[in-house]
Amino acid sequence: MNYLGIDISKSTARCVIINNDGEKSVKPFTLKNNKHEFNELIERLKKHDLNYENLLIGIEATGIWWENIYCFLTEQKFKIVVLNPHQTNKFREALRKKAKTDDIDAYVIAGLMRSNEYAQSFVPEEAVQILKDFTKLRYRLIKDQKDYQRQALSLLALVFPEYEQTKLKKPFGIAAAAILKKFSTAKHLAEAKPKHIEKIVRSIKGNNFNIKEIIHLIQTAKDSIYSGRAAYARALNLNIMIEQVQNINKSIDELDKEIENILSPKDDNEPFDFPGGNLLSIPGIGLKTIASIISAVGIDGQSFKDSKKIIGYIGFYPKIYQSGETLKANKIAKRGPSYLRSALYIAAVACVKHNAEFKALYHKKRSQGKAGKQALIYVAKKLAHLCLSMLKSGELYQPQRVFMPV
Repeated sequence: MNYLGIDISKSTARCVIINNDGEKSVKPFTLKNNKHEFNELIERLKKHDLNYENLLIGIEATGIWWENIYCFLTEQKFKIVVLNPHQTNKFREALRKKAKTDDIDAYVIAGLMRSNEYAQSFVPEEAVQILKDFTKLRYRLIKDQKDYQRQALSLLALVFPEYEQTKLKKPFGIAAAAILKKFSTAKHLAEAKPKHIEKIVRSIKGNNFNIKEIIHLIQTAKDSIYSGRAAYARALNLNIMIEQVQNINKSIDELDKEIENILSPKDDNEPFDFPGGNLLSIPGIGLKTIASIISAVGIDGQSFKDSKKIIGYIGFYPKIYQSGETLKANKIAKRGPSYLRSALYIAAVACVKHNAEFKALYHKKRSQGKAGKQALIYVAKKLAHLCLSMLKSGELYQPQRVFMPV
């Protein structure tokens, strides 16, 4: 058997091939990341009588660069193992390789393949990859949305401190946002005519502004303590931030529709007939949570042998730091995908509200002296265990099999 280690980067890939004795059977070479050189790799392997029967290929999951060559070689029927960089780093330490070069990295990957001590990383199938891309982008957009909202509210509190006393107290509503985009500060609102604002809100379906509220808004702006300093710049900034929030909301709605299209039953008479559909039988679990879980563990949960591994992957375990008299304990490690950790925490909150068994578990932990957040994290861990088990079994939620009688 021969082993090919590929150290991939943005533009090139360094390749080292070793045999069963650990000797380099082919002189190390570099490929450019393009289709022509990928085809050259196949020809080079054929020249040395290497094929999918006598060659095992290892590649490190570095960023996004590994995916294209992985798909190309998989289509050529080669067996490829995707490795977590943590594995290769530990193996490099075991080999006492102090330096770090592309040649050494590729050799370490090939050596790890030869040792047969590797653990293959989860490579999702097409449907799962689509869900993962949608879910990760949605998580980032929600974070951006909250950041813009915080900044906009802080700025609004400066340029119109009294806004909460008016109909603009929810500034990201459709009508309120439309008014603020036209009259962004107390100074601008104070100069507005009631008919100007009335014209804006009348064009918005479902608005609930009336003329008395509009007059009150203008009068409050006239009595505002805002100094008027940098009014033009701050109005423009607020306008842009509100526009960003609205654009992000549209993008999130678009992603939600795509996720719902994937996670929707093919038959109306079978409500759980879609990937991970049986998780929907857990009161408090929704499609967004299911999408996050499937994105990380796969449709059947087979990427994790047991529930302990998924907790380690998510980072739902305490880390301890001790140095001299300094001791920091009971802090969550927060390793792994933050989108999944966030989804499980939010789902835990929903389960405590809508699921009798999880509610009882939460209050049990609180009665044992746990803080509210600690108890919720415990619920989220229990939920992760449950979801992984249900994905593997394909069964619906059966609380009597999961929870002791309370």
